[in-house]
This record gives sequence, C-alpha cells and structure tokens, in this order.
Amino acid sequence: MDSRSLKNDNSFSAFAVAKYWLVILLAISLQVASGLSWGGSPPSGGKVVFVCDGDTIILESGERIRYLGIDAPEVAHENAKADCFGDDAKKVNSDLVLHKQVSLQYDREVIDPYGRFLAYVILPDGRCANLEMLRAGCAYIFRSSKDFRRLEEFLLLQREAIHKLKGMWGACPVKSAKTYLGNRGSFVFHRPECALGKKIGAKERVNFADRWAVLEQGYRPCRFCKP
Repeated sequence: MDSRSLKNDNSFSAFAVAKYWLVILLAISLQVASGLSWGGSPPSGGKVVFVCDGDTIILESGERIRYLGIDAPEVAHENAKADCFGDDAKKVNSDLVLHKQVSLQYDREVIDPYGRFLAYVILPDGRCANLEMLRAGCAYIFRSSKDFRRLEEFLLLQREAIHKLKGMWGACPVKSAKTYLGNRGSFVFHRPECALGKKIGAKERVNFADRWAVLEQGYRPCRFCKP
C-alpha cells in the first residue's frame, strides 16, 4: 500500500469516527429535547420515600419533585463539600415530608431542564413545604425570568427569616464585600471579583452596596463565589 492509499484510509477512518460521535451526540440531544418538551399529566401527589436535600424529594411512584420557588444550600455530592446549613436544611425537609402523603400544586413552569417536576409541595395539614423551608431560614428564593405567582408571599417570608436570623441567616458566617454584582436575568448575585459576575452584560448588571438588600429583592447567591 502506498503512502497516498494509507493517507486516504486514515482520512476515511477519522471521518467514520467523527460521524459515529456525531450520531451519538445527536441521539443524546434528541433524548434531552424529548425530556424538555414533556407534555404529559404531572403527578397530583404521592408518598415521599426519599429526601435528596432541602429542596428535592422523590415520590414512591419514582417522580423527582423540585420545590418551586426555593433553592436550599447544597449537601455534599461527588467531590464537593456541603454548603453551610446544607445538611440542616435536608434534616428540616425530612422532618416535614418524609414518609408522608403530599399533594402537588403547579404554577407557570411545570418541569425543569433536568426533568424534575416543579411544584408547591402541600403537607397533609395543608401547609406548604416550600414556605416552611423559607420560614425556617433553610432556603433562598429561586427566581427566574418566568416568575411564579406566589413570589410576593415568598419574599415576605424570606425577609422575616432574615430579620429574625432564622436558620442559615444566623448560623452561616459570610465575609462582606463592599459591593455586589446582580444579574437581572438570572436573579443571581456575585462578589465583585467573581469571574461569572464579570461576564454579566451591561443591560443585565445591577450593583448593590448591601448584601441584605439584594437578598430581600429575591436574588440568590452565586454557588461559586458564595457572596
């Protein structure tokens, strides 16, 4: 075999490999798109058999439910350590819902990009677990461009928890910065030196001088710079 033939064979092999991976990536994309375009009937409730953390549970039927409108501190996973109050928030959530029959109510968004149902989780006594987590200082408000209908109610409870130093608000020390960068699109705020914060476009960027002021407006802290 001459060098030209060998070169052509190698080129063909490279093309075949590239085509193979393109097909694989296309299949994955279609699977993800299928999940995002889900259009079935969401579950109306069920028995909670597992609590993942302070804002996510799994029902006996297998559905994963993400608490609408809140974001709890992270528990330890893979190589990442738990956030301050992450384990405490999970414990509070477990005490609220584990092994209980809950009902689910929905808002504008029903499913998130990870295939989890977004819901208000209603306890047997009629209380909303989402609100109880905020009341206890175990979660931040989670806003998006499609704000939910109960936002003002959530904001009121978060402000009360902050003023009373409930849960993480009194337990987790934070090093203050002179200013903070907020993103009007994502409702996430950052320390001024945060690489992600520096990428915020001029139209979306808003500056805050006080951490409590930005939290009271429903912005949540960046998971990387932890403002």
